[in-house]
Amino acid sequence: MTDKKETKLKQVRKAKGITQKELAEATGMSLRTVQHLEQGARDLNGAAALTVYAIAKALGVEMTELLDIPDEENPEEE
Repeated sequence: MTDKKETKLKQVRKAKGITQKELAEATGMSLRTVQHLEQGARDLNGAAALTVYAIAKALGVEMTELLDIPDEENPEEE
């Protein structure tokens, strides 16, 4: 199995010291949903705005900190 780049969601969650289970409970999502979002099996960029909002609120960050938004000055960097 090859190591995949950590998603921003996983990076932020770990930096905040919150477990996947705690995040699931705080957002009302299932643990499996949080795991899929962190593994990239489900794309957070394509998730409903309310889903991204709930996660951002639970983590105490802005929604944009969780999404992969290309830099406007360097659009080739993703």
